[in-house]
Amino acid sequence: MIKMILLFSHLVFAAGPSIQSIDGDYMKACHLMEDDSLISHLSIKGTRWNFSHVAYEDDKCTKAYLVYEETYKVKSVDREIDMTTVKVTYTSLTDNVTEALNMINWCGFSDWKTNEARVVTGKVCDEYKVPGEGNILYTTYQVKAQTPLQIFMGTASSELDGKTPQTRYQLTERFPFVQK
Repeated sequence: MIKMILLFSHLVFAAGPSIQSIDGDYMKACHLMEDDSLISHLSIKGTRWNFSHVAYEDDKCTKAYLVYEETYKVKSVDREIDMTTVKVTYTSLTDNVTEALNMINWCGFSDWKTNEARVVTGKVCDEYKVPGEGNILYTTYQVKAQTPLQIFMGTASSELDGKTPQTRYQLTERFPFVQK
């Protein structure tokens, strides 16, 4: 009997993410990514995944200045997902940042407006090549089936850049998106 219970519990855990719906809203608390302090959000509605990263001037994430948002159409098989870029935007949140973006012709635009999302899909923004529409990121994710649900997204490694199915991300980030 105990062997049956153990077997059943392993099957439930292994099949958990594919059975359980992960639709919903998630958040990653204030964290550092390179030189930026960010609060990140993930909204999942079926095959549409939307990531929003709010950048802050301070390491306590109290003074927001810029939002970077990526929308993907996702095809998922088990832990592997193919994320096809639909749209990418930046939104300036302060007049000072808007003025600076206009002065440097950020992403090729000199007419930024505060609190107005600007589509930058496929553009080059300060040496960063924004994903183009239809670009696919081959990645992975892991769901920790607890309350609240946690999603650990895939991350690049030195050998795996996510540009092809053969170089799909295999590692996951250390900090999860936590369901709200």
